[in-house]
Amino acid sequence: MIAAAGRQGRWRRWIGRLALGLGVAATLLPARGQPLAPTAGALRIAAVVEDRVVTVRDLEARLKLVMFTSNLADRPEVRAQLLPQVLRSYIDEQLQLQEAERRGIRVDEAEVDQAFAAVAARNRMTPEQLARLLQENGVPVATLREQLRARLAWSRLVERELKPRVVVTREQIELELRQREAQTPARRQLRLAEILLPVYRPEEEARVQREAERLVAALRSGADFGALAAQVSAAPSAQDGGDVGWVALDDLAEPVRRALAGLEPGEVSDPVRLPDGFRIFRVVEVREGQKRDPGADVVELAQIVFPLAPDAGERERQRVLRQAQAVRPRLVSCAAADTLAAELRTPASGRLGWMRLQDLPPAFRQVVQGLAPGEPSPPLAGPLGVHLLLVCRRGGEEGLRELVRLELERRQLERLAARYLRDLRRDAFIDIRI
Repeated sequence: MIAAAGRQGRWRRWIGRLALGLGVAATLLPARGQPLAPTAGALRIAAVVEDRVVTVRDLEARLKLVMFTSNLADRPEVRAQLLPQVLRSYIDEQLQLQEAERRGIRVDEAEVDQAFAAVAARNRMTPEQLARLLQENGVPVATLREQLRARLAWSRLVERELKPRVVVTREQIELELRQREAQTPARRQLRLAEILLPVYRPEEEARVQREAERLVAALRSGADFGALAAQVSAAPSAQDGGDVGWVALDDLAEPVRRALAGLEPGEVSDPVRLPDGFRIFRVVEVREGQKRDPGADVVELAQIVFPLAPDAGERERQRVLRQAQAVRPRLVSCAAADTLAAELRTPASGRLGWMRLQDLPPAFRQVVQGLAPGEPSPPLAGPLGVHLLLVCRRGGEEGLRELVRLELERRQLERLAARYLRDLRRDAFIDIRI
């Protein structure tokens, strides 16, 4: 039997992360005037981005979305904390969307509908339920749809214009593997999440530091780190809710090590000044490093997902379980997973590719560790409903090399995308009026 999945907080994280684009770095805009007051002068201009106007109403709606997904109360002091970063992020989205349109990329309503439905599915809701949840919390549905449209357009632009420039050579892969192999074993490791508030000019230093300190206060008061990172962080990790994965404590810069000293899982650091700006870290997990074959923790996975709402009744749960059990004997290979995914047409079904066990949710990790290649898991409660997992292949040099290649490609693409956006910012006409 599957365990009932908890709903608390999940919709905030998934809506907040909106993992549909590249979440690339963005520049920081100066804040002017007083904190935005709810509904005050809603049609007043907040900013002009090239030939488009951002109204106070637009900005209010985005603030509501950020506060909602980040579990923050709608209070004047909270708005003051978030306004500079939300405005910066909103303007960057406008630049991305306009650049995509200039290059002939259009995202139609059907594509936005599909993206909206995907967000709902990740929260184990129907699109209608998600729309109702947003409306009940004062967030216009159009605000989320607009954000989805911009991220889809930017993702498509980056894929088309920048990805062909990415080249990873065999020598680069070999060098990365040698560097990893040479790392000292038995070192303390941390799984971290981050928020980056960039500083591009010396005169911004004090202001950005104050904004970082206010965000830390909000996070320590209960704000959802992942959702807030997705909305305001300028780091590439924003697309994953700020998650940067496992790092050895010894490999971190000295200011970061000092800031993380003594922190327990779940705790948030003070702002750390680094060359690119102020970073805020959250310790997700801690473990002691150990000497082991790095290929042993690499698996090629596939999955079949059976959607199930968290509040589903027992009859519906049993129906979905029976469906999963009936399909399970057919899940014997990655090719079989592709066939089943085409038949069932459920979100996220099919091959997942090579990944590290440590990147799986703990409950999934524990089950996958005990599976032999070609052996399907029992039905598992997961973020999308009921999951069947399959290990296609386990460990080995091929998996390690493929993972390294993908990681090196991702780093290159993130750097190119960040540079592209910085160039757009540098050349754009942007007039801030609040």
